[in-house]
Amino acid sequence: MYQQNYFYLNPAFAGADKRREFGVNGHLNSIRRNASSSPLSVIAHYQGNINDSNPNGIGVIGIYDQFGPYWLGKLGFTYAKRFRLGTESSLSFGAQLAAEYMQVDLAEMTVDQEKKMIGHDNDLRPDVDAGMWLKIHNFYAGATVASILEPTYNLVESAEHVGVRELLVTAGYKLNLAQDISITPSFLMNQALKGGTQEYQFGTMANVKFLTGGVNYRGQFDKSAPWNVNAGINVKDNVQLTTSFDITKEHNGLAKPDPQVEANLRIRF
Repeated sequence: MYQQNYFYLNPAFAGADKRREFGVNGHLNSIRRNASSSPLSVIAHYQGNINDSNPNGIGVIGIYDQFGPYWLGKLGFTYAKRFRLGTESSLSFGAQLAAEYMQVDLAEMTVDQEKKMIGHDNDLRPDVDAGMWLKIHNFYAGATVASILEPTYNLVESAEHVGVRELLVTAGYKLNLAQDISITPSFLMNQALKGGTQEYQFGTMANVKFLTGGVNYRGQFDKSAPWNVNAGINVKDNVQLTTSFDITKEHNGLAKPDPQVEANLRIRF
């Protein structure tokens, strides 16, 4: 989810909370699906510490991402080496080895071109992510370098697609205001490492008893959907179900876009 800053995509996060976790995340760029270049993505993950006496983390993640005429499938396996800095603090370094399968619908890709094509083309490539994660009591900070191998998918003619090496940095602090009441401000920065600009998101999540909600601001780079709102339930920090949607507006004469929506389920044990 937006408010979680995609913790589970950082290979060093596995086991940071001394718990195991299973999660599913679904994202739509448009409910009506008529204004979306990335109509659907689904992420499923498992991560956690190896056992009570071994703080190192392991994980597995599966991703389906559809964007335009392309769809990407990814299966990755994670290992994190963790160093204890105290009873509630640790520093970890992790890596993820993944296989990525890219497919393109040639008919959709050439629908507006003079030279039409039919059928599909696909390619399978390896990739590697690396990350670090620091936890000091209620403070966390993490960084990920994603798509280190920058896989080139050898697809027919102009369909060739190259992965983007990217840096993601996040940090936040949980403020416990009372029993079962807390606020967690955080930020997320991402940047393509070749010629990319830094994009920042700032957010705050609040938990009151079993209710959770928050807002995120990303107007620094997204003028049409500068705000994101999320709400859901959090049952004793064991089961969390959250939904998220954008607050959109017109910008520079462009029509108001459809809001992106997202749902996320996390089960910790």
